[in-house]
Amino acid sequence: MTILSECPGEGYKLCKEKLHWYQGKTCKTCRNIKANIDYHEKAAKGIAWYQQNKEAHNAAGKKQYWQNCEQRKTKWKKWRTNNLERDLKRNQNYAQKNKDVVKRKAARRRANKKTQTPAWANLKKINHVYRSCPDGYHVDHIYPLKSNYMCGLHVETNLQILSSAENMAKSNKTWPGQLDCQKLSISVIFSKELTNLLNDN
Repeated sequence: MTILSECPGEGYKLCKEKLHWYQGKTCKTCRNIKANIDYHEKAAKGIAWYQQNKEAHNAAGKKQYWQNCEQRKTKWKKWRTNNLERDLKRNQNYAQKNKDVVKRKAARRRANKKTQTPAWANLKKINHVYRSCPDGYHVDHIYPLKSNYMCGLHVETNLQILSSAENMAKSNKTWPGQLDCQKLSISVIFSKELTNLLNDN
């Protein structure tokens, strides 16, 4: 029995490269095999190029990040303003599905407040700020309790009342007297190894 006698039926063509039958304009099996080979060849070339030009590539990435930092921030704030309800709903859904993670983060934040509340803090004034906070507003730490660059104190002079949108946009990324270099991600300024070392400590 020859390959010609094994034809499945009318409309099939014989692939001359792999000697199998196919339908359509081109052989999908051979096309996929060729595309897979081309992909891995290009990936190997890309990896080899990156290894040879690693420092220049990373420096160019940092430069581009710095040049477009303000533009990305403006775009992100605009998106958050236009999609605040959607973002809040997504956060609520996440909290419902990941209660253990939310509880762990809340416990860590309470612990941070305890360790960052000095003996001279006026607890009555702190409680008054939280009691006077209206619905839809948050009590925010002017200098964040935890960030890549600083740790503020949980004291009455470090508290302010912001709307939920303003507080979520601020997060722990901005504070008074902030340096330009502190507006960037710490991983952009320092190497990955040093960033991991700083985060461990």
